[in-house]
This record gives sequence, C-alpha cells and structure tokens, in this order.
Amino acid sequence: MFNKLVTESFTLLTVTGSHFRAAAKFADQHMLGLRAGDALHLATASEHGATVHTLDQKLPAAGPVLGVPTHLLA
Repeated sequence: MFNKLVTESFTLLTVTGSHFRAAAKFADQHMLGLRAGDALHLATASEHGATVHTLDQKLPAAGPVLGVPTHLLA
C-alpha cells in the first residue's frame, strides 16, 4: 500500500554532491537555525524547482530567505 502511494503521489529525487554543497551553505546561515537534514531537503528542492511541504515550523521560515518555496501543512 505504501509503495503504491509513493509511486502514484511522489517524485523521488536523487541526492547529489551539489545538493550537499548547497545544503552546507544553507546550514552556514546560523540565524535560520537549520539542521543538516532540513538544509539538505531545501537544497534538493531548490535545484529541482520543487516546493517543500512540511509540518516543521523552521522550514517555511527559512525557505523564502533561501529562495525555496515552502508550504506549512496544518
């Protein structure tokens, strides 16, 4: 059931070295308070022109600062 949902609803993106380098630059902006994983999500979305949908409060605040569209769920 889960695999069917993923296949029909999501686009899976491969994480590359350039994503990790961009994430490091994002995480270096300490005033945003991003954790490494959050920075990597934003960096990957940024390169692919994707919007990050999240329940996390920090991502929607950091996204626009970094030029990444974000949407807070709930």
